[in-house]
Amino acid sequence: MKSTFFAGAVAALTSFTTVVSAQSYNQTGPFYLQIKSDNATLDGRYLTACHSGAAQETLCLGKVDSPTTNKASASFFWNTTDQSPVGVLIWNLVLAKNPDGTQMVVSSPMTLDYTPGTNVATTRFGPNEIDRSVQVGFNNSVMYMTWWNDDSTFLAGQYPTGDSSREITNWNVCWVLAGSYYYNALAWVTGGAPHNPTCEAVSVVKVEPSA
Repeated sequence: MKSTFFAGAVAALTSFTTVVSAQSYNQTGPFYLQIKSDNATLDGRYLTACHSGAAQETLCLGKVDSPTTNKASASFFWNTTDQSPVGVLIWNLVLAKNPDGTQMVVSSPMTLDYTPGTNVATTRFGPNEIDRSVQVGFNNSVMYMTWWNDDSTFLAGQYPTGDSSREITNWNVCWVLAGSYYYNALAWVTGGAPHNPTCEAVSVVKVEPSA
């Protein structure tokens, strides 16, 4: 049973890798993601990928204020296309060793898991097709997402005009359920005050590794 699942996972991941490579992305990285917050217990902490299911990870708050203790879990990449200010946040899943002894690495894009009943969406990396609605940019190293349609300005029967993109940074650190795991993790609040009372608003900053 285990070998059957593993073979299926390898096939799915290989297929996904082919799809990603066909998009001709420009990849930058590795880099780290650091939390900036007025809360001293959060400020300066680094985000790491932590297990949330079969070939699934979420962005957890690191236990230490340095990513160097586990670079593989704390290293991220950014895939963009030409002329685009936003792109896909990537974490590399090390799956297994190839017959020649090299590691099999699969790029896993970040998406968001939305659940009815809450405005708090959890982050997730996995062998999925890229969700083009979940793309990030960096303004002075601060990670943001782009919002195109401000529906608070909509009028009945009038098609919206004159809309422009805006950078939003609704990142929060919350205690969340990621799969069946309960983590202190990065989440995205879709709007308003977070439904989850453990959430605290934060900024996420890209940090380049030291030379």
